[in-house]
Amino acid sequence: MKMALAVITKYVNDKISLLEFLYNARRHNQTIDRLIIVYSHGCDSHYVERLREIVKLDLIKVNEFGELEDRVKAMGLSHNECRKLIYAPTLESHGIVPYSKYRNIALLQALFTQMDVIFFIDTDVYPRILLDGSKHMEEVDYFGTHLKYLRENNVYVTTSDYSGYFIIPPMDFEHIEGFMEGIQKESVLPVIRDLTGHRCLAYGRLGNKNVRPTDKFLGGNLAIKLSAMKHLPPFFSSTYHVGDDVVLTRGEDTIMGLFAGKSHIKALDIDFLIFHDTFGNFPKMPDIRREQNIKDRFYYACLGWIGRNVFYNYISGLDYKEIYEKQKEQLIKTSPYAASYLKDERFLALPEAIDTAYMNLGRIVEEYEETVRCFGKVTKTIFGGESFESTFGKPLPTGGIR
Repeated sequence: MKMALAVITKYVNDKISLLEFLYNARRHNQTIDRLIIVYSHGCDSHYVERLREIVKLDLIKVNEFGELEDRVKAMGLSHNECRKLIYAPTLESHGIVPYSKYRNIALLQALFTQMDVIFFIDTDVYPRILLDGSKHMEEVDYFGTHLKYLRENNVYVTTSDYSGYFIIPPMDFEHIEGFMEGIQKESVLPVIRDLTGHRCLAYGRLGNKNVRPTDKFLGGNLAIKLSAMKHLPPFFSSTYHVGDDVVLTRGEDTIMGLFAGKSHIKALDIDFLIFHDTFGNFPKMPDIRREQNIKDRFYYACLGWIGRNVFYNYISGLDYKEIYEKQKEQLIKTSPYAASYLKDERFLALPEAIDTAYMNLGRIVEEYEETVRCFGKVTKTIFGGESFESTFGKPLPTGGIR
């Protein structure tokens, strides 16, 4: 199989973990045919040259496409369709790019260069596993482990979670249950309250793996057979306004996973928890009340989840309006407690954020359907047959959301 490794990032420099994966592949006799880096802000030319000495590199800057844009148009897309699929107007206006734009550009490049498998890693994950008991890490054959399952004819996607500190650090305050319900993260309560005794640390294991079917895709530890893209939607996320800010929604990988089962695309959680240096200073335990960068990360994560949830509940066929109303009620009640505990008045804006997310549902659905349609024109040209079609459980009200 011809393999591409894809990384999405603002900046390309030695602060990202990419070289560790390239050296890991070499040590385990795995061949990376192409490295695809999609970036938006800047790159270190010396670091790029180091990469080119190791692997064939496709370095693509968002909104400066050239050959990629020509290839997209050659698939039958008009200039406007091409812009909707790969351009990010928010980069110029607000300095941000929806996560899905980065990922879909990497997908397209892998398709156009006739790769068989694309691996996605995040810039702060590493090809080793944090083992329980001693905080000892063991290097693993990252690519070989995924390929072990992908070589099965009926398996098209492999993914797994991470070892290391959980994305939400330890915290506990009055009415935290309602707050987590408001951001649709109530399942994490035992972890962040440290009822497990692990202080929000997740550990992996080397043997006795619990490999199982899944519809939960983790974009930082993900491998996809590109032939599956005939039956899968592209990644999708968006942006929305909160006060004077434009913020990113999260869950671009979640949307793809949701439809894998509906399309009978077999995806496996391979119980392969590579290490995530979540806050960039492991093993120091995160303290959200004292460390501003951790507080900032959690605040924007909350906005990202809120921005995703209404759309996710809608396409899941759930009663998105009823869920929104309950979540808004919880956030009105509990966000003052979160703001007080964290000493950060920004959290008082979360009820406004969920209102905005709900009001933007119609626009986001239109964006999603347009992304699916344009991406589908590409995959139909490449694979033939019918392209993926999205289906939704509940229609929007006549006239859309007001």
